[in-house]
Amino acid sequence: MTISEPGTASDALRFDGVTLDFPGSPRPAIEGVSLRVARRKFVAVIGPSGCGKSTILNLAAGLLRPTKGEVYFDGEPIEGVNSAAAYVTQAANLLPWLTVRSNMGLALKFRNVPRNERAAKIDHWLEVVGLTRFADQYPRELSGGMQKRVSIARALIYDPSIVLMDEPFGPLDAITRLKLQQDLLNLWEEQNGTLVFVTHDLNEAIYLADEVVVMSNGPGTVRRVLPVPFKRPRDIGSLIESPEFSELYNDLWSLFKAELDLSDAA
Repeated sequence: MTISEPGTASDALRFDGVTLDFPGSPRPAIEGVSLRVARRKFVAVIGPSGCGKSTILNLAAGLLRPTKGEVYFDGEPIEGVNSAAAYVTQAANLLPWLTVRSNMGLALKFRNVPRNERAAKIDHWLEVVGLTRFADQYPRELSGGMQKRVSIARALIYDPSIVLMDEPFGPLDAITRLKLQQDLLNLWEEQNGTLVFVTHDLNEAIYLADEVVVMSNGPGTVRRVLPVPFKRPRDIGSLIESPEFSELYNDLWSLFKAELDLSDAA
């Protein structure tokens, strides 16, 4: 099933009938995907492994071009690297020869932000993510969770129009992951930009998102888009106790499990 609606001026990101074939692959990575992401919304994308979730992000970032269809950002076709998008991957991807402060300020430096303004922004974000006293340390001296906080701050520090995140908390332990999920909620709600977040974790999708996009087994299509009914600001600890959480989790699990069953049958 795909969702096909005309785009509007409120769309940050829009996929119109997008198919992507990789040379030598027996089937497309995604096929006939139509999807809208409204401005200032947090959208989570879930689905089985190999369904094209990361492909969606790479198309939005302009790192891939569709075989068919079109991807639009702010109403314009994406025809090259989308310089307005910040991309956070599963690995922190910090430069090991730079300190926390220097890693965090890279995007500002590349955008020629004046030195004094850059220093003030870095100091602010060091405080926001609780790393002020680690500012002059190197990535190898940080825990996995601290490295991830640096990578998130690096992505948000220049207030990008859209942030793309590909399972950024996947390799972390459960407690660190919960802490960073709440941190991300707080940071995003402060900026209120557009965020597309790929995850395998149904709880995580519900905690964070305004809408959850459920992808079908590959070649990926959009099976359903489910709204998340919780108001913001959110406290993750209280969400899980609500009956609405259980109901939405069960709906998502039914859809997700159906795709896993289809994958096993294939």
